[in-house]
Amino acid sequence: MGYDVVEGQLLCRSDELVLQFKQKDRAFRKNPIQSVAFSYSEIEGVEFHGGWFKPKRLVLRTDSPEKLSGFPGAGVGSVELFVQPESVPGAKKVFGIVDFRKSENRLAASEARLNDRSEKS
Repeated sequence: MGYDVVEGQLLCRSDELVLQFKQKDRAFRKNPIQSVAFSYSEIEGVEFHGGWFKPKRLVLRTDSPEKLSGFPGAGVGSVELFVQPESVPGAKKVFGIVDFRKSENRLAASEARLNDRSEKS
């Protein structure tokens, strides 16, 4: 949608990833901030794209496309976020954070399965 229409932020919390956004206010209408939370297990991946003289983009893909239904310009299960120049260093770190949190969730799930199996034996 571009810089002039939608603004927001992506928050990497300890247990979830939160996408907050709002459409820019019109002269006589104020738009509320909308928030969409994803558990790290719902996220398929995050990619940072950028290059010389190209706009920097962060692509978020999810298993839960219904959560992105209210986001302007979202595709089926993914959303492309254009990154402001001052936010590029933080946006480059999102992939590592999401990958780490997803691996923690997988490890916790496998430990829970092993504990359940050992308790049943």
